[in-house]
Parts: sequence; C-alpha cells; structure tokens
Amino acid sequence: MGSAASRVARRVASTLVRVATAIRLDDEETEGLRRRAQLEGRSMQEVARQAVRDYIERTSLRELLDRVLDEELPRYAEALERLSR
Repeated sequence: MGSAASRVARRVASTLVRVATAIRLDDEETEGLRRRAQLEGRSMQEVARQAVRDYIERTSLRELLDRVLDEELPRYAEALERLSR
C-alpha cells in the first residue's frame, strides 16, 4: 500500500490526463439522451459516458472473439468438416 503522498500524486496524474470531448448530436439524439438521463435520474454526461464504455466493451469482446475464431477454427477445420457429414 502506498503512502498518502503517492496516492495523491497518482490521483493528480490521472486527473491531468482527462480530456474534454465534444460530441455533436442531432436533435433526435439529444432528446433521446435527455429523456434517458431523466428516466434514470442521471446527467446526460453520465449516460453518454456509460454508453461509450458499453460500446467499447462490447466491440472489444466481439473483436477478441473474431480473432480467436480466425486463429483457432482453421486448426479444427478438418474435424468440423467430418462432423458436418
């Protein structure tokens, strides 16, 4: 466990790396985001940030699965072909 000073230093460093990003939404997207945030009792920013995190996780998992299938299926192609007969 680090000292209090090192924990503060890490927190300051992580804060300095944050970047503000503007996302342009059309009226329909903005209204949908506003409604969703209101229904959930959260800010529009919180809902949008969660949506970005969910998207990254979902697409990362899909890319991982695609990569594993591309690498592993050829090893079993002959056996899979025989099983399909």
